[in-house]
Amino acid sequence: MRRALVTGATGFVGGAVVARLEAEGWHVVRAARVPVRGSLAQTMVLGPAPWDQATFASAIASVRPDVVFHLAGVTHAPSAADMYGTNTGLAASLLDAVSASPARPAVVLMGSAAEYGNLPPDCLPAREDGPCQPVTDYGISKFAQTLLGMARARNGIAVLVARMFNPLGAGMPPQLALASFARQLRQGASRLLVGDLDVARDFIDVVEAAGLIVALASGPQNYGRVYNICSGTAVVLRPLVEELIGLSGQAVQLVVDRERLRPGEARVLFGDTARLRAAGLSVGAPDFAALLAKLIAG
Repeated sequence: MRRALVTGATGFVGGAVVARLEAEGWHVVRAARVPVRGSLAQTMVLGPAPWDQATFASAIASVRPDVVFHLAGVTHAPSAADMYGTNTGLAASLLDAVSASPARPAVVLMGSAAEYGNLPPDCLPAREDGPCQPVTDYGISKFAQTLLGMARARNGIAVLVARMFNPLGAGMPPQLALASFARQLRQGASRLLVGDLDVARDFIDVVEAAGLIVALASGPQNYGRVYNICSGTAVVLRPLVEELIGLSGQAVQLVVDRERLRPGEARVLFGDTARLRAAGLSVGAPDFAALLAKLIAG
């Protein structure tokens, strides 16, 4: 039985990855800061973050994982220092621990489409070996993690980066756009606070994304590379919001909230799936009707 140690296991993507690992017969241990309430899954409490090399080394020695899925991270933080400390610093501590471990488990790092930044049209679809021009602290911190992971891969550690685009599904964090809109609608809002709805993004079902991540992690030949976790198609946000409103059965007014606008963000961003296909994996188009219904249902 293959063994996995998973950080960020209680998060949106992490929960889906854990479910997929367990469905495929992996023995899964979730790393957490505190005990997880109401869970029958095995959890290793590592104490308050940030976790250092010694913390990860102890967990690796205890669990003896074949793969460490490092899915912990933040999209928002009180300061840039906190953002980099979590998204880049934790990965550095983990990779140092793996480098020093006699067992040398493989590592899957969770990347982000924000690493690409605002690419010009001739650089689309975004390719893993193409330019990265991140414009936010979040994107920069994730790109730094990717660079670090690939540097360690060149030094003999089995590392792959799953560069996640826009996952959709039940349990989405409320700070993500569509989840925020669905929550406002569930609360009976007559005015829906939105940002720029005319941007186009690459969405993927979180369940399918989890399947891709686990499949990549299961193939030793896949390590040492970055993989886009995406559908390969850009979808404009406005029609999705309109469908959410229709599913809610409410009459609402769309109100642009300046705090939700992101200067410098890409108008269109979607990923290339060629590297996934070369790894023998296929990606289906999201079933937006079903996914949006789940969001409205809460």
